Amino acid sequence: MSQNYLNLLVNELESRWDEITILLKAAEEHKDTNVALHDAICRSVTVLMVANLEGFYKDLIRNTVDDLNDNYRFNELSEAIQRHYCSKFLDSQSTDRAKNALTNILMEEFKILNSNINSKPFLYAKNNNPKPQIIESLFENLGINNVFKALKVSRYELVFSEGNSYLEDKISEYVQELQGYSSNFPYQYTRKFFNILTNTSKQRKERTLWEEFLDQLNKRRHEVAHGNDLRNIDSVENLTFQKNKIIFLQLALIHIIIEEFGTYTAIYHPRSISLVNILVLN
Repeated sequence: MSQNYLNLLVNELESRWDEITILLKAAEEHKDTNVALHDAICRSVTVLMVANLEGFYKDLIRNTVDDLNDNYRFNELSEAIQRHYCSKFLDSQSTDRAKNALTNILMEEFKILNSNINSKPFLYAKNNNPKPQIIESLFENLGINNVFKALKVSRYELVFSEGNSYLEDKISEYVQELQGYSSNFPYQYTRKFFNILTNTSKQRKERTLWEEFLDQLNKRRHEVAHGNDLRNIDSVENLTFQKNKIIFLQLALIHIIIEEFGTYTAIYHPRSISLVNILVLN
């Protein structure tokens, strides 16, 4: 089978940060010799990191839908995906009751046609900063609820208790792992890391560390981009740490997609026999 779209995204994930890595290196080189240049670069990186994350989640949704299209027809998709896709053809001014009735009609018609879908209905028409509610909504469009709550009890939460050296080691390890998981479709994983929740309740929940991180990231980007704060308050070290946290989040979101649309594949590990047992048996 030819390489699928999600696998392409995993393979290029680290290289998408090359521009920012180059800028951070330049800022470090000028922190003592040209403070103004150092500060200007750091402020630019603050904005570019958020732009990188925004571009990523768009490509993640688009590539996931493209993989679904390459392998499934409309009838084979989940009801949540079918329903969301059809709802996007309706007048936004209609009542909820009318929308639901018309969505049901459209779903039946699309099942008869049994055609492919496209990614546009699963993305926002306008550009949106990567706020937690935006990311959560995009995943809900694919039938995945409470994505940040799922992250809360996963290995990706360790980002908030470990240092930068830990993140750098794990990024390479996790990229290689996800490359293997996403190399075929359905994606194949060997261990379940997430408890993907199906509760669709809209009641207020306690915000997770990832949501708070994104809140602060977007707030700082807004202050710089709109001229509300003309100072540079971030060091290269801190920005590098933020960059690696964002990469961790990107890996986590890819991983959730893999488990949602993938298949668990157990790896057989033969039970080892100790040298003592071998000697006894012989």
